[in-house]
Amino acid sequence: MQDSYHLGIHTRFRQKNQNFCCNSTYTPIMTFKTTNKVYLAVLIYIVWVVLYVVWDYSHEHERIYQQIDNDLISSAVATPLILPKHFHHKGMQPGDVMPEEDLDNTLKLSRFVRSSNIIYVYTLIKEDDTIFFTSSSSTVTELQAGKNLYNYFLPYDDADPRINLVFADQKQRFLEITDAWGHFRSVFIPRTSPDGLQYITAADIEISQIQTQLNQRLIQQIGVTVIFLLFLLPILWTFSSAQRRWAKDLEASVRERTEELHSSKAFLSSIIEHSPVGFFHYDQHGTISMINQRFTDIIGAPSDSIVGINLLEKLTNEDVIDALNESLQGDVGYFEGPYVSIMGHRSMHLIAEFVPLRDKMGVLNGGVGVFNDVTEQQATTDTLKKLSRAVEQSPSAVVITDLNGNIEYVNPRFTDITGYTADEVMGKTSRLLNSGETSKEVYHDLWKTLLSGQEWRGVFHNKKKSGELYWTEEIISPITNNLGQITHFVALQEDVTEARRISDEIDFQTTHDPLTGLLNRQQFENELAQTIEHAHQHHSHHVLCFIDIDQFKIINDTCGHMAGDDMLRQLSNLIRDKLRSHDIFARPGGDEFLLLLKNASLARAEHIIQVIMTDLKQFRFQWEDHNFTVEISAGLTIIDQNTDSAVGALQDVDTACYTAKDAGRNRIHIYNDQDEQQLIRKGYIQWASEIHRALDENAFRLYAQPIVPLQKEQKIGYEILLRLLSEQGEIIAPDAFLPAAERYNIAPQIDRWVIRNSLQWMAKNIDNLEHISSLAINLSGQSLGDDALLGFIIRSIQQGPVPAHMIKFEITETAAIANLKNAQIFIRSLKNLGCRFALDDFGSGLSSFAYLKNLPVDLLKIDGMFVRNILIDPIDEAMVRSINEVGHIMGMETIAEFVETDAMMERLKTMGVDYAQGYAISRPVPIDTILESTALTTV
Repeated sequence: MQDSYHLGIHTRFRQKNQNFCCNSTYTPIMTFKTTNKVYLAVLIYIVWVVLYVVWDYSHEHERIYQQIDNDLISSAVATPLILPKHFHHKGMQPGDVMPEEDLDNTLKLSRFVRSSNIIYVYTLIKEDDTIFFTSSSSTVTELQAGKNLYNYFLPYDDADPRINLVFADQKQRFLEITDAWGHFRSVFIPRTSPDGLQYITAADIEISQIQTQLNQRLIQQIGVTVIFLLFLLPILWTFSSAQRRWAKDLEASVRERTEELHSSKAFLSSIIEHSPVGFFHYDQHGTISMINQRFTDIIGAPSDSIVGINLLEKLTNEDVIDALNESLQGDVGYFEGPYVSIMGHRSMHLIAEFVPLRDKMGVLNGGVGVFNDVTEQQATTDTLKKLSRAVEQSPSAVVITDLNGNIEYVNPRFTDITGYTADEVMGKTSRLLNSGETSKEVYHDLWKTLLSGQEWRGVFHNKKKSGELYWTEEIISPITNNLGQITHFVALQEDVTEARRISDEIDFQTTHDPLTGLLNRQQFENELAQTIEHAHQHHSHHVLCFIDIDQFKIINDTCGHMAGDDMLRQLSNLIRDKLRSHDIFARPGGDEFLLLLKNASLARAEHIIQVIMTDLKQFRFQWEDHNFTVEISAGLTIIDQNTDSAVGALQDVDTACYTAKDAGRNRIHIYNDQDEQQLIRKGYIQWASEIHRALDENAFRLYAQPIVPLQKEQKIGYEILLRLLSEQGEIIAPDAFLPAAERYNIAPQIDRWVIRNSLQWMAKNIDNLEHISSLAINLSGQSLGDDALLGFIIRSIQQGPVPAHMIKFEITETAAIANLKNAQIFIRSLKNLGCRFALDDFGSGLSSFAYLKNLPVDLLKIDGMFVRNILIDPIDEAMVRSINEVGHIMGMETIAEFVETDAMMERLKTMGVDYAQGYAISRPVPIDTILESTALTTV
């Protein structure tokens, strides 16, 4: 637009010279008379140029300040939008925002102003006549120096007093201020948070930067002035050397230039007519007198309906009218924004300028208007700005490379992840991230996919600037031009290091034994199944080994489970040292280990076990003052194409191992399906048969043992215990048959029998149970993952008359930890009905306290191995005290079992233990017996 305006100036100047030349008669007599007029014209020309430059500089000064003020306002208004939602609120005080959040706000605001002339954006609040910063950007220099990074509730000690007026009258102000940060032109805009807090959002620009822009504009104007004045040199030179020759030459020159002017005028008219912007001329009354073709296209109406209309009468857009009036008053009017033409009714985004025109006397006689429809450009610009902001603020790293992989762009998230700044990687290939951990096949597949025009997805193990390795999921896509040719590649990178670490940790915990770090039973069975399938397909030969520690219970009973756990870890390390890297080693539970010796003969496997046994002869397990020898029994079985299944193979090797134990321990037994003695020697098999008989013949009996309160008078609770009635009429305690039930997975069937018969007995005697607080039913670890049993319990409680609060379930700590996820689901499901849960044998595991917070139980039953010696062993007493205190802190009640004397009961009462159970109170009795007791009890 400025070029068009200068063009008009040149045109008028040339027309002025033309009129001057054409109206003068150039004769020798009049040449010298004309000289004075020429010098006068030159002087007027110089004055006019100087006045125009002064006027134009003044107008530009105003425009620059207006543009700067608009930039300040837009930056200040955008500042609260960058901050977290509801950042400003009533009750703000120091400490509300963590330093990390404060730093993050500073970095966000700093990135926002980095691409503009604004030096600072910030927000202020006022409390007790003191002005505080709540957020602020920092300059690049301050960020690099680590200064002004934390601004939340930073006092604004040298705040300009005029800022207080903004807080007082809530009116926007532009101020030129000087403070510790420099000399600025600033805008202060009052704002109110949704809950009514008044605060100010502000933006600064350095006065020196404004002065630089004005100086640059002044230099430009001086340059223009010099150029215009240089036009006078030929004229002055000619007049001073020889006026007569000058006049003659001038006449010819003017004639020639007049012809050029006519030609230029026609050329200029053609340019205007075919200009990509709309031109029109209007007189001093605002009436259109001339338009070009592009103007009619923009307006959407024919030229004959436009020429002659009065803009002041027809226009309806107030902003456009104001711009037109500015030109009719001698100033350039400007408008930009949405506009609907009054004649063609076209909607557009319009940029319009109205330039005033003056005659030879300087009187305004109208103006020239320039209309430009930038709707498409504006839409494209808005879209590009949105895309740019989206990419810049993307939570994923974005990298754009050329066809050779040379980096052309990275967003800030890339720097956050890798540590490389944009300047450090620009022009370099993405290979600088290559750690060598990602296989060449991945890169080969990547380039093959991309060069075929398809999107590639995958995972890289890359290296940061610091040398730290990290995992990244990437989506890389080719970018094509209008011809469909690939020109660039864009990559979206997501740092999944932490997610992968957590996933690997969860996978490890799911597949490994937490005590030894070996595979657990489930994962070992998966490996075994794959090996059997491989043996079927390739006729390979392997050996499965089952190892059981002989007399392991002695260590547990003598030194406690912590000693037993430590011995298991030491033994697992000793065995692992004798295995090959591809052999598979697992601990299925308890004192048992499983080995899968791949591609090994039976003789080789037997030799390995013999070497382990030989080393164990030299091994001594020490725990405090105790010293133990360790021996193992082992069973072996072959894995080949004749092996039916993993379950069958495990049963075979289990049988072989226990045959070795029955034969005297510390020996190896190889499974032979023709050896009947293996099954005969298996006492578990006999108990399994007896258990099945008891289930079929209803030969189990319910017993009960009281659990009495120690701290307050309340009803007595009972634990329901199980006995087996043999065919000979003997009552057999559960220690004899429950191990076999667990080994052969019969325990859930027993649990179902106990639950069904206990609930039936309670329903039958519901009217006689007023003196009983609850009855506790034991559950085995195998039942915790039995969804069918859980459903059976829920239905039985919901459909029966027994209130849920009278039903309590006990699960052992070992079973709960071994089936932690299932235990959590099982417990929560029944607690939702109103049932309560007790964790039995608590303290027996190595990590009791670590797991306790993950189990929503109501009571802790302190393991009897600690309780029975509290009167003589200070360590056991300390353990009981600790468990009791931890349980109470977690809102749980405690029960001490194996209470065998009154003295023990008195000590437990003094410690604050809530309940006691043991022979000192009562031995287990048939369940019907407890109907006879009706008294409340306090101990």
